[in-house]
Amino acid sequence: MEKAVSGAQGSRKNSTSKEYISEMIGKKIKEERRRRSLSQEALAFEANMHPSYLGCIERGEKCPTVDTLFKISSALGVPLKDLIDVSPKTAAEPNSAALSRINSAAAALPYEKQEQLAAIIESIARLID
Repeated sequence: MEKAVSGAQGSRKNSTSKEYISEMIGKKIKEERRRRSLSQEALAFEANMHPSYLGCIERGEKCPTVDTLFKISSALGVPLKDLIDVSPKTAAEPNSAALSRINSAAAALPYEKQEQLAAIIESIARLID
């Protein structure tokens, strides 16, 4: 049986539930789409799907098939494994000291510089992975 966990941060789904996994995959798709400055319509067109269905996937309302995820990953130009790896070990703790330092430094920068910093950090992360 799957349970939602309640706390100060609101309602969180169990990390093994279908709903949680769909939500995390949807967030990854949305992040990658935005990183590439694509609209939902543009990505949906490239992935050969309806934009409203893509929106449902990004919000975690639908659990896409592997075939659909492959179409999305191909349209985004990212490996399928990057979209479906939602294991806790792949993400840093949101309250880690390192992330807090990065966030503080980035918050002091103008938006354009924040975008440049994000691109630099992503490049470095790929190199050290």
